[in-house]
Amino acid sequence: MSPSPPLRVIHLTKRYHQRSGPDFEAVSDVSFEVAPGECFGLLGPNGAGKTTTIKCISGFYPPSEGEVFIGSHNVYFHPKLARQSLGVCDQEETLDSDFNVFDQLVWHASYFRVPLGVAKERAKTLLAQFGLSEKAREPIESLSGGLKRRLQVARALMSDPHVLVLDEPTTGLDPDVRRMVWEVLAQARSRGVGILLSTHYMEEAERICDRVAILHKGRILDIAAPPRLVAKYIARDTVEEEVRPGVVWKRAPNLEDVYLKLTGSRLGVEGL
Repeated sequence: MSPSPPLRVIHLTKRYHQRSGPDFEAVSDVSFEVAPGECFGLLGPNGAGKTTTIKCISGFYPPSEGEVFIGSHNVYFHPKLARQSLGVCDQEETLDSDFNVFDQLVWHASYFRVPLGVAKERAKTLLAQFGLSEKAREPIESLSGGLKRRLQVARALMSDPHVLVLDEPTTGLDPDVRRMVWEVLAQARSRGVGILLSTHYMEEAERICDRVAILHKGRILDIAAPPRLVAKYIARDTVEEEVRPGVVWKRAPNLEDVYLKLTGSRLGVEGL
């Protein structure tokens, strides 16, 4: 029998009860798997259901229907066992201001029973990879928003997880730092870590995701490698776009064109 994939999401549905009117279904019958060493992207604008899906995967929200497995462990029936293999970087800032940068990582590793000596060495390595070594003894509150974001991604890797779940991890980072994060994620993938990446950045999805799920109003419209999605839905070799009256720019089609084709909306539109 072949081993279970790092992450399986099976017919996941999440509804919210509303005092007036019918229940709101934020996620509707979502299913996908993430293989070892694969980067799987959830692509959609704010409000598409990306964060709700991730909250269900991490066990923060109970599902209305469906199941989530981390390896062979059901997140809801065996949460402690499942989370031992899971690293999560939430969209919101969740760092603990009681610790400095270095101790934040070491303290987080203790939840996963990582030996202290191993945790300290791993923290030093990750701080160097994320360009945070000089900030190791600085208080969390002294960090800029971008530095805090880097630290959150580093913290998600402290447990040496089998599955890494990242909710828009590079939002607010400049292009150079974003590429640095991509390089660290590539190293994790080379060790067989399965990555679930929520993003609305076209370049990010096309550059690092092996497959992408197009998510719209809580439903997956299609799943495939980015080039396959573009070839499937965009027939022309180039896309013409009017950048200002009378001026047309020709460019190669991308995932945003796919999203527009499938939904009639652009990815930059919020509240979908």
